[in-house]
Amino acid sequence: MLNASWWWFFGGSFLDALIGPNLFFPGEPFLLAAGYLLSSGAMYGVISVLLGGLIGDQLSYFIGRRYGVNGRRRLCQRVPKTRRPIARARLVLRKRGPLVVAIARLLGPVAWIMPFLAGSYALPWLTFTAYSLIGLFLGVGQFVFAGYLLAQGIELMPDLTTITLFLKEHSLLVVAIFIASVISLMLYRTKSWKRWLNICLCWLAVMAGANYYHFFASDAYAFETKEINNTQQSLHELDYTVYPGLAPVYQAQPINIVVVGNTPQQLMGELGWIENETFSRDDLTLSRYLKLLSKELPPISDLYWNQQPQWYAYQLAGDLVNRKHIRWWYAGNEEQSGKPIWVGAVSYDNELKLAHYKGIITILHGIDPDIDVERDELAEKAKGSGWNVEYQQFGKPVAYSKSRHYFSDGQIVILSKDKSTT
Repeated sequence: MLNASWWWFFGGSFLDALIGPNLFFPGEPFLLAAGYLLSSGAMYGVISVLLGGLIGDQLSYFIGRRYGVNGRRRLCQRVPKTRRPIARARLVLRKRGPLVVAIARLLGPVAWIMPFLAGSYALPWLTFTAYSLIGLFLGVGQFVFAGYLLAQGIELMPDLTTITLFLKEHSLLVVAIFIASVISLMLYRTKSWKRWLNICLCWLAVMAGANYYHFFASDAYAFETKEINNTQQSLHELDYTVYPGLAPVYQAQPINIVVVGNTPQQLMGELGWIENETFSRDDLTLSRYLKLLSKELPPISDLYWNQQPQWYAYQLAGDLVNRKHIRWWYAGNEEQSGKPIWVGAVSYDNELKLAHYKGIITILHGIDPDIDVERDELAEKAKGSGWNVEYQQFGKPVAYSKSRHYFSDGQIVILSKDKSTT
C-alpha cells in the first residue's frame, strides 16, 4: 500500500462503519471505487476499505460496551430516525444473536448501529469479532464486486436488446404469475378450510389459461424469415446448438445430423419418417391440436437455430409419450462445393415433464439423454438406403449432469447422396 491515496479508501470505509458519522456519511462510493481499482490489478483499495470497516466496527462495539444504555438513549434523542432501526436491531439480536451480526450489513439501516448494540448488550467480543468479519466481507464484497463489474465495461452486462427480448418473450408468464399471486392472496385471507386447495386450483387455472393463449391466440410464433439463400457456410464454423426459445436463457440442445447436397424431405421419405405440424409453420387451433393428438401425431415444439424455427419436423410412428423425432433448418450453401446444407437435431422423446419453453412454463416431452443412439441409428439406416455417411468432430463432447439434459461425444453425422444413385 505504497500509493498515498490508500487513506481515501480507508477513511471512507471507516466513517461508514463508525457509529455516529455513519448515520450521515455514505460509504458505498468508496467501496465501488475500490472494486473499480481492483479491475486494474491494484489491491490496496480493497485492503484499505476492509481495514477501515474492521476498525470502524471494533470502535463502534467498544463505544457501545462503554456507554451502553446511556448512549442508546442519547442517540435516540439527538437522532430520532435511529429509534426504529435500534428497536428492530434489538429484537433481531435477541432472537438470532451472532447470525444477525454476520448479515447486518445486508439489512440496510440496521448495519449503522448493530456493532454499537452488540457492545451495549454485552455480546462476547470474540463472538462479535468472528461474525462481524463475515459480515464485513459480505457487505463490503457486494459493492467491491459491483465496482469491478462496472470497470470491466458494459459488455459484461446483458445489452438492452437481450433484456428487451427476454421481457417480451416472458411477458405472458409475468402477467400470469401476477394475476395468480393477487388471487391467491385474496384466497389466503379467507377463513375457509379449502383455501389451500383453492389457491392450488387458482394457479392451475391461470397457468392453463396462459398456455392456451400462448399456443392458440398470441403472436408468440410469428417470426421474420432471414435471407440466407446466398450465404456461403463452412461446416466447421456452423453453430451446432439449438434452443427452445429466442432469449439466451434456455438449455441448449444439439445439432447432430447434417445433409449436404440433398434435401431432408428426400432422406425422410426414404426412411419412412412422417412430417409433423409445428406452431410456427402451421396455423394450429385447439380443435386441430386435439385431432392431431387423437392420431398420435401431436405437433412438435419449436426449436430455434440462428434465431429461426425449424423449416421441417418429422417423427417415426410412436405414441403420445414415446416417439423419435427430428427438426431441420436450411443453413445456406457449402462454401467449397456450393451445395445446399441442411442441419438437423434428432432425438427420442420418452417422458412428459414441466419445461421452461419459449417464455412460458408448460408440459412438453423430455428427450432421452443419450442422443448419440438416435444419431447413430439414423446414420445406419441412411447408409442402408444408399446414403454416404461420414462422422466429423464439429461439436464438443458433453457429459450428462444436472445442468445438462443430454450427453454426447460431439460428433456430427454428414449425409450425402450422389444424384446418380437416386
